[in-house]
Amino acid sequence: MVFSRTVFIRLVVGLVFAGLLCMNFQSIIRGMTQNHAELNDKADDPTLRPIRSTGSPSEVADRITDWVNTQSNWQIISRDSPNESGEIALHLTRTTGLFQFVDDIHVRVVDDDNRGASRIEAESQSRVGKGDLGQNARNLRELTGAFR
Repeated sequence: MVFSRTVFIRLVVGLVFAGLLCMNFQSIIRGMTQNHAELNDKADDPTLRPIRSTGSPSEVADRITDWVNTQSNWQIISRDSPNESGEIALHLTRTTGLFQFVDDIHVRVVDDDNRGASRIEAESQSRVGKGDLGQNARNLRELTGAFR
């Protein structure tokens, strides 16, 4: 009886693992072959869509700057002055904990049709490697999560 219970448990665990693997197969393949992620209006994952935040582009960029300054693994590389349409571009980096890999995050804060809000658009790119194991998407979720 003990042997058959052990076999049954192993079978169930194996089937659960296989099911999870199949469900996440695209994510696994993507993480091993891509080292870039961006916020996109058509993203299947709602946490990877551009977000709107109250305030002018300058005010929202200030809040992003303030947030980055509180994060030990994030750094501001540059912040451009507003262009003729009021868009502000920021270049940020995020350093991973264990291996100290650096990812570049480019953020654009644009006026949301003069409705008293701004739209945050961003993309994250690894400097090293062919796959990011999902780190760039996590970078964007961390950034936008602070403003949702």
